[in-house]
Amino acid sequence: MNWDSLFPEHGADYQVLDIGCGPGRFPRMLQARLQTTGLLHYDYLDSSHYCLSICGQSLHQPFFPRNAWQTTLEHAEEILIPGSYDVAWAIQSLSCLNPHALHASLARLIGALHPLRGTACIVLPKHEAFFSQVHPAFFQGCSLSPVPCLSAEAVVAALGTLGTITVIREISCTHTISIRHDRLLEQYLQQCVMDSTPLPTWMQQPRLRQFLESYRHGDTYHFNNPYWLLLCTPASAGTGGRLRLQSYIKSVTSHKLAS
Repeated sequence: MNWDSLFPEHGADYQVLDIGCGPGRFPRMLQARLQTTGLLHYDYLDSSHYCLSICGQSLHQPFFPRNAWQTTLEHAEEILIPGSYDVAWAIQSLSCLNPHALHASLARLIGALHPLRGTACIVLPKHEAFFSQVHPAFFQGCSLSPVPCLSAEAVVAALGTLGTITVIREISCTHTISIRHDRLLEQYLQQCVMDSTPLPTWMQQPRLRQFLESYRHGDTYHFNNPYWLLLCTPASAGTGGRLRLQSYIKSVTSHKLAS
């Protein structure tokens, strides 16, 4: 992904929206790589006040923090102004959307983009990914209410019903953990299902134990997590919008790019 191409005019002002910013790891990683001399006015939202605070502290040039909203995309109808953002990104955060609110939430996101030049960057795991598959294995073995876990395919289908122009790039990712690193495995699983149950309690669940063993290769777990990078623009951007989205992606090959 050529991130600089999202901000092509040096010295220009851009409006950026971060949905589910977390502690700001993504903009912190990106700001050191961007070459733009423009001013990137940065609005960000998250359900956690702590994450908003940490994210705000991590934003430096070319990002200029502006509005920090403690909310979620489902409840952002009062704050997102239609047609106002040049770029919006949601890095894995849309996986937590309530499926019943998916259509309305995505309509709100696409509607917040500039009708001709606006771009949404969404990163989500595919349905086949370990990240997606571990949720039912965990929650079927405990009394906790399951956390939503939307796949990339579900979001693409919903975007299609909105007429959104979408370009897809698949990103291969495999996480490996030694069977001897119990604490690392615990942290990884807790991050996957967003739960803090101690690992020994998890490992007493026969179905979860069997599920994890299916990913074991010798002395190592191999967790395959293919992701989709979704680049989206409103239908009003037309053919030019699709060509613009494709130009953002580096080294496109036919088996990794779909539309």
